[in-house]
Amino acid sequence: MATTTRMRVSSSTQVFHRVGAAGDLPQTDVGTSDSSAQGLGGTTDFQLEGDEGITYVTGGWVQDTTEIALSHASALNGDATIGATGFVHIKNTGFTSSAKTTAVAAGSYITIGLGETPAFATAGFSLNAGEAICLHGLGAASDRLSQIACDSSVAATYVEVVYVVSSE
Repeated sequence: MATTTRMRVSSSTQVFHRVGAAGDLPQTDVGTSDSSAQGLGGTTDFQLEGDEGITYVTGGWVQDTTEIALSHASALNGDATIGATGFVHIKNTGFTSSAKTTAVAAGSYITIGLGETPAFATAGFSLNAGEAICLHGLGAASDRLSQIACDSSVAATYVEVVYVVSSE
């Protein structure tokens, strides 16, 4: 029997209205009826490796407001090429340290930049506290840890990363 290592990624997004408490009515979240905002999300399934031999690299660090490439995060052991069949999972834990006992300030976020010289203003996105993203199928200009950068809106946010380097 042939064994492959595959990955299933799914995302789900819900748009809703938060109705504030009033009188004896508690605060309530109500899904939008706007058809353009319903059914957001998707699922994919793809092969990472043609066998079961796969190595995951994990690391976490406290990110400050200074932009660094992921390759410079001491927890990730230098630069690596993710490649066409690898992935990188980045999570803003929402805490100030690996102990995960102190939450970051409300409204804080980390920013991820992509590209040869990561530029947050033109090629970046933000992850709020507790939010994560799994990037896969990255192109040649953004598939190295040195081409993915991170900073934080506050002095200390604990960031976790898991990645797999493509071997195919």
